[in-house]
Amino acid sequence: MTAPLISITLSAGVPENLSILIQLAEFWKIPYSQDTNDQANRVKVSSGIPIDEKTGGDEPVLIIPSSSEDFRELANKYHLRTAEKRATIRLPIAPGASTAVRTTVTEFQGSTLEPLLTAGAVTLVSRVQGTKENLVSLDMVTEYRRFLYEGLEDEPSRIFRLISSMPISYHLVPRPLRNWSLRRTRHAAKPDEESIGPLECLRTLFLASIVLASEGPVPRIGFWERGKEYVASVTHDTESRKGLEEGAPNLLDVETKLGIRSTWNLPSDRYAVSTPVLRDLAKVGDIGAHDTRHDGRLILVSLEAKTQRATQSKRKLELTGNTTVLGFRSPLLQHSRELLTAVEKAGYEFDSSVPSWEPLSPTSQKPHGMGTVFPLQIDGIIEIPVTLPQDHQFLRIMGLSPRETVNELLHLSAWIRMIGGACIILVHPDYEFGQPEYQTEYARLLEEFRKDPQCKIMTMKEIARWWKMRNAAYIDISNGVASIRSGQNDPAVGTLDLQIVTGYGSSGFEIQRDDSEATEMERQALRGAI
Repeated sequence: MTAPLISITLSAGVPENLSILIQLAEFWKIPYSQDTNDQANRVKVSSGIPIDEKTGGDEPVLIIPSSSEDFRELANKYHLRTAEKRATIRLPIAPGASTAVRTTVTEFQGSTLEPLLTAGAVTLVSRVQGTKENLVSLDMVTEYRRFLYEGLEDEPSRIFRLISSMPISYHLVPRPLRNWSLRRTRHAAKPDEESIGPLECLRTLFLASIVLASEGPVPRIGFWERGKEYVASVTHDTESRKGLEEGAPNLLDVETKLGIRSTWNLPSDRYAVSTPVLRDLAKVGDIGAHDTRHDGRLILVSLEAKTQRATQSKRKLELTGNTTVLGFRSPLLQHSRELLTAVEKAGYEFDSSVPSWEPLSPTSQKPHGMGTVFPLQIDGIIEIPVTLPQDHQFLRIMGLSPRETVNELLHLSAWIRMIGGACIILVHPDYEFGQPEYQTEYARLLEEFRKDPQCKIMTMKEIARWWKMRNAAYIDISNGVASIRSGQNDPAVGTLDLQIVTGYGSSGFEIQRDDSEATEMERQALRGAI
C-alpha cells in the first residue's frame, strides 16, 4: 500500500468526552494517541472546538461539536448557517447492511462547505473549502454516552415495585396471568437495526468520518479471529426444577448431535441442584449463576445486598459442582450500573443481563435495551448483551409459535451476521423449545449457525476471554507498517485479524486484509514473541 497509514490524535475539553472518544477508538481498535505533538499522518479528532492546537495546518482536523455553543461558534467562524432537526440517520456498514439511529442533528449549511458524508437529505460531515477542517453535524459523543448509559438502566415501574413488595414471590402468580399482564401493556414494535443497534450507527459515523476526513488508509483490528466474520453463543436460563430435569435433556440432545457447547445459568437456591447434574452440565458446556432464589427482587435491593446475593450464588454453584463460575445473568434480565458493580465485586469475569433490545421489559414494562450487539467493558467487567430477544418474548409476549419464533430469530441474526456482531441466543428449557415435539425447530435454529463457515460458536466464557484479549491488543505503526501488539503473552493474539480500511461508501467500509502479515504474527505469537 503506497499511501501512509493513518492514526488519530484525540482531544476534548471535557474529560468525560475524551473518555467516550477513547471508547469509540477502542471499539474499532484503530491506532490513537492523546499527544498532539505525536508523529505525522494523523487526523486530529476533537470533541468540542480545539483550543490547544492550531487548525488550518497540514493534518486533517475532525471537529465534533459538544454543545449548542460549539455549533454557534463554528457557524460564526466559517460564516455558516445551522438547522436543527430530528432525523433518522441510516448509514451503511457492510454490503447489504445498514445501521440507524433516531437523533437530533444540527446541520451546518453554507456555500463554502463540501459535503463528505450524507444520510438521505442530511449532511453529517462537511469540509470547509480550502482547508482540512471537517465539521460533524451531530454531537455523537453526547449521544453515544446517552444511549449507552441510559441503556444500562432499566428503571422498575410502579406496577413492578408494587408486585415485588408483596410477601409472595412473583412465581406464585399463575404464569398465564403474568403473561397476560405483560401482553396487555406491550408496544407493537418489532426489533430492527434502529432499536437493536443505535450505538452501531454512532460507531459507524465515528470511523467513517475519520476515513473520509483523512483520505488515507486506517488500520484496525477485526472483531473475531481471522477467517470468522461473527460469533454465536447458546445460553439457557433454567428457572425451575422441571426445566432442569425435563427440558434441559431435550435441548442437550439437540446440541450434542450438532456438537455445540452451551452456557447454563442456574439459580443457586430456588430448587435443589445436585452435584452430578452440575458436573454433567459442566462437561458439555459452562455453568453461570442466575441469582439465588430468582424472586425478581434483585434490582430493588441495596448494592451490598446485590453483591451478597451474587457472591452467594457463585460460591454455592462452584462448591456443589466442583466447577468455576465466571458469568452472571440476572433474573428477568434485570440490569443497572449498580448491579454491574455488584457482579464485578462478587468476582465474576463477565455479565450477560442486558438485552440489546426486547419488546417489553418485565421490570420497566416498556421496550428497552442497550443498543449494541457487541461485548463491551464497563467498570472493569465485560458485558455481553443478549443480542437476540429471548424465547419468552416471542412465545409468551408476542404470542408467536415456535416455528415463527425461529423464523424471527434467524431474520434478526442475519443483520448481526452482516455487521460482524455476536448472536447471543437465550432459550429456556422451561418453555416450548424444551419439549420433545419442538426439538426439530430448535435444531433448525442452531443448524443455521453450525453450518455457516463464517461463524464461530463459542460459550459465553470464551467470548468474554476473547474480548478481554482483544481489548489488550493495539496496533503499532513502525516504518509505515502496521502490526498488532499486546502486553499479554497469549498465543490467541496471533489470530487477531489485521484489517486496513481504505474507504467508505454506499456498501459501508472498504477493507483490505494483509494475510502475510497475519501469518507472521501468528508464528510470532506461538513462539511467545508477542
